[in-house]
Amino acid sequence: MFDTDTLLPPRVLREFIPTYGTNINHWRQLADDNDDMAAILPGKRSATGKPRLSTPLQAALAAQVADFTSVGVKAPLAAKIARRIMDAHRLRPEVDQWAIVVTDNGNVSTLPYDETELRSGFISGARLAFALTVDLQNYADRVSAAIAAAPVVVGGDDEG
Repeated sequence: MFDTDTLLPPRVLREFIPTYGTNINHWRQLADDNDDMAAILPGKRSATGKPRLSTPLQAALAAQVADFTSVGVKAPLAAKIARRIMDAHRLRPEVDQWAIVVTDNGNVSTLPYDETELRSGFISGARLAFALTVDLQNYADRVSAAIAAAPVVVGGDDEG
């Protein structure tokens, strides 16, 4: 689903994450103290000695955070959701859609959507409180389209 050999400069992210320029500085400040946000953003240039380049998975999750924040979800919670999806995807990269399921007893699980039966109102014997579904393939497609549309330039201003 995600090309593991490609790294994306900030100028490519701006093409498919409309809120990128507006919120990225806030997200980077948040990443200083928030492990979830730090996991989806590339490291600081001062820490890595390299330009801020994102993997396609990080780019997709940054787009997810942008989508969630655009509908009123606070950035720390959006980052926590993105981190759950990232961790689940790394374990099962073939899964296109994920469901984050919360039960009445407080358990939170990230499951492949097609392996959940939400209509019954129960998951693993516990009553379903709510579920959130994320279509990771949609984000992968957005990243792929941005990569395909990006001009190939060696060097240039890739800071961001």
